[in-house]
Amino acid sequence: MRELFEARTIAVVGASPKEGKVGNVIVKNLIASGFSGGLYPVNPKATEILGLRCYPDLASIPGEVEMIVVAVPSMVVPTVMEEAGGKGVKVAVVISAGFKEIGKEGAELEREVGRIARRWGIRVLGPNCLGVISTQNRMNATFTNVYPREGSVAITSQSGAINSVVLDWARATSIGFSKFVSVGNKLDIDEADLLTYLRDDERTSVIGMYIEGIDRGKEFMAQAREASMTKPIIALKAGRTGSGAKAASSHTGALSGSDKVYDAAMAQSGVMRVKTVEELFDLLQVFSSMPLPKGDGLAIVTNAGGLGVMAADAASDGGLTLASFAKATTDKLRASLPEEANIYNPVDVIGDADAARFEGAIRTVMDDPNVHMVVAMVAPTDLLDITAVARTIASFAGKVDIPIATALVGGQNMAEGAALLRAAGVPNYDSPDRAVWALGAMDRYREMRGRPAPSPAPAVEGDRDAVRKVLEKAKAEERTGLSEEEGKSILTAYGVPVPAEGHAASADEAVHIAGTIGYPVVLKVSSPDIAHKTDVGGVAVNLRDDEEVRRAYQLMMSRVKDRMPQARVEGALVEKMFQGREVIVGMVRDAQFGPVITFGLGGIFVEIMKDVSQRIAPLTPEGVDEMVRSIKAYPILTGARGRRPADLAALKDVIFRVAKIAEDFPEITELEINPVMVGDEGEGVGAVDALATIRREKR
Repeated sequence: MRELFEARTIAVVGASPKEGKVGNVIVKNLIASGFSGGLYPVNPKATEILGLRCYPDLASIPGEVEMIVVAVPSMVVPTVMEEAGGKGVKVAVVISAGFKEIGKEGAELEREVGRIARRWGIRVLGPNCLGVISTQNRMNATFTNVYPREGSVAITSQSGAINSVVLDWARATSIGFSKFVSVGNKLDIDEADLLTYLRDDERTSVIGMYIEGIDRGKEFMAQAREASMTKPIIALKAGRTGSGAKAASSHTGALSGSDKVYDAAMAQSGVMRVKTVEELFDLLQVFSSMPLPKGDGLAIVTNAGGLGVMAADAASDGGLTLASFAKATTDKLRASLPEEANIYNPVDVIGDADAARFEGAIRTVMDDPNVHMVVAMVAPTDLLDITAVARTIASFAGKVDIPIATALVGGQNMAEGAALLRAAGVPNYDSPDRAVWALGAMDRYREMRGRPAPSPAPAVEGDRDAVRKVLEKAKAEERTGLSEEEGKSILTAYGVPVPAEGHAASADEAVHIAGTIGYPVVLKVSSPDIAHKTDVGGVAVNLRDDEEVRRAYQLMMSRVKDRMPQARVEGALVEKMFQGREVIVGMVRDAQFGPVITFGLGGIFVEIMKDVSQRIAPLTPEGVDEMVRSIKAYPILTGARGRRPADLAALKDVIFRVAKIAEDFPEITELEINPVMVGDEGEGVGAVDALATIRREKR
C-alpha cells in the first residue's frame, strides 16, 4: 500500500502521444502535479510522449518500477500484468474498463487478471477506476486534471464521477486533501484495505467515503472500528431503496433489507453515514477545519431572533443541549448589549448590530465554561457590514479550542462574506439547521470515541449434536424450511425457554395433550409449507377446556384446507399458553456482514409497525442494551402506566442465544422467534413460535 501513495517510480502503460486520449491525459497530469519520481510512458508505437522517452514495454525500462498505471484495452491487461510481475511491480492502477461491469465475459477476464496479480504478489486498484491522487507525493495518477490543494482529508470512492464532483467542489472551499482513491470494481484493493492504511497515515485526519457496496463486510467493520477511534469516517452509502428489497421467508428477513444492514454495520463501526453529497460536504468542512468539542453545550449568537429559534429547534432535533450560561456571562452580555437584546441562549444581538457587537457576544459566550460549541448566524440588514462580521468571525479560526460554525443566511449579499469565511477555514452553511447538524455530528463522534471498550459477551453453550441432527434431517429431505417443532428443538438445544407442548394428529389427541400440559392452551397448525400461520387461520389462543380445543382443531383444519389446499398439514401443535409482552427476536444472514440480529415489537403487525432495531453479530452487552432501549415500544417493557417491568434480563439472554446459534451453524440463513412472550420481572420468557430456514444444499 505504500507504493500506491508514495511510489518513487511510475510507468504509464498505454501512454499516448494523442491529445485527449486517456493515456495522454494521465501522463500530462502526473507532470502537471509535480511528480518528481521516475516517470516512464510505455507504448510500442511511440518514442517520446510529452517530452519523456517512451518505452516499448515494461522490461525495457531501466531499474525498478514500483507502480504502473494501466490504460490499455481490457483484453490486453492480462499480458501487461504478466510483464509487470516479471518486472517486480508492486501495485497496478488499472484504469481500463470492460471487466465485470459489462457482464459474464468481462467478469472472467477480471478473474484472470486477479489470478495473475496474486501469483506475482501485485496489489491492484480497479479495474474500471479513475485512479489515485496523493498530494504528499505530488502525484495525480488519474485522468482528471483537477488537482486539489494539500490538506488532511482522504476520499475513497466506488464512483470516479463522485470523485470528480468532490474535487470540483473542493475548488470553491479551503479544504485540502491528502489522498483521493477511486476503487472501481475492487478486484483487490477495497475500502477495508484503504482504512487499514489511512488509519495510520499521519497526513490524514478525516476520511470520506462514497460506497455502493461492500464485499468484505466483517473486515470493513473491523478496520472502520479501529480507524474511527482516532479519525472521523464519513460515508455516503448509495443505493438505499431498491437494493434493500429481498425475498425472505420470515418477518426478520423482510425487515433486514440491505440498507438497514448497512445502517447497523456503520453505526457499530463508528462510521457516520450521510445520505446526500451535500451532507458529505457539510461534515467534511467542519471536521477538517474545527477541533472536536469537549462537551455538548451549544451557544447560539445571531442578529435575527427567527434564526435563533430555528437553530434551537435544530439543536433539539439533533440531541444537542443549549448551554446554560453562567451568571458572569449573562452579566457581561447585559452590560455590553442593548436593553432589547436577548442575553440568554440563543443570544440575539438584534438587527442593528455591527461587527464589534457580534465579536463581543461571541467572545463572551466562548469564555463560558458551559459552552463547548458556537453557531453564529447572520441575516442581512441595511445597517450591517456582512464582510466586516465575516472577517471578525474568521479571526477566531485556528485560535480557539471551541468549534464554531456559521450560517450567513441569504443570497447575493452574503457571497463576499461566505467566501471570506471559506478562505479562512470556517465552515459556513446557508441555513441554521445545516450548521447545527454539522456541530451535532461532531458531538456524536466525540461521545462515540469516549465510550469505554465493550464488555465481553456472556458465554453460551448449546447441544450442537442435537441441532446438527435436525439440520441433517432437513437436508436429507431436501427441505430449506424447518417446521415449528424443529425450530423449537434448536432453541431448546441452546437453552431458549419454550412452553410445554405436544403434537396432535387428531382432535382427540389435541384434547389429551391439552389435559396433560394444563389449560389454557394455544393451538397452531403444523405444516412445513405454512410460515405465517395467522394468515390462514392456523392459530387459536386461550382455549380453556376440552370442548374449545376440539372445536378449534376441527375449524382450523377446515380453514387451512380452504385457504391453502396444497399445503402439507401434519396436524397441530398444542402449546401451554404463556402470558406476557410480545416481542420479536430474529436473525437473517447477510451475504456481506454475516448474522444480523433483529429485535423489536412482535406479533402479527411487526412488518406494519416496523419498530425494530438491528445489530450485526457478534454482540456485546452494551450493544444488546442499546438494541432493547432503542425501539419506540421500550416504555412498554419498563413498566409504563404503573405496570411491572418486563423480565429484560431473560429477554437479553434469548438475544445472545440466538446470536450464538447463528455463529455455530452458518447453514441457518434465517431464524425467527415471533413472538417471544416476555413475562414480568422474574417470570422469564417463552419462545412460543419458531421459524427457521437453511441454505439449500448444492448438488
